[in-house]
Amino acid sequence: LQADPDVGVVEADERRIRQVVFNLLSNAAKFTPDGGSVIVSSARINGEVRVSVSDTGPGIAADDQARIFEEFQQTDAGARQLEGTGLGLALSKRLIELHGGRIWVESELGEGSMFTFALPAGSS
Repeated sequence: LQADPDVGVVEADERRIRQVVFNLLSNAAKFTPDGGSVIVSSARINGEVRVSVSDTGPGIAADDQARIFEEFQQTDAGARQLEGTGLGLALSKRLIELHGGRIWVESELGEGSMFTFALPAGSS
């Protein structure tokens, strides 16, 4: 955990944001091999609070990165896991956007992935 102590306040539905974090952590744990790592970090940048979940899993091909946020879509690695419905990231995207935020992934095959969501920071 790499939490910036000066992140401040975000006005949001705690249960829904917790669900997004859980979805991202579940995916990271599912795709990270034994001996790998998952890192959760937060920072306040340009009036946003950003939360990232990084892993040392197989990574996601550039062609799949936008598609995985659509309903019922999975990468080949996700389909091979025989778990999940392909709804977790689509739901996470919808919940973050309903809060006025955005979510994205940065990844390269063989290099792991970093999923980040950003929400408007409160005035603190």
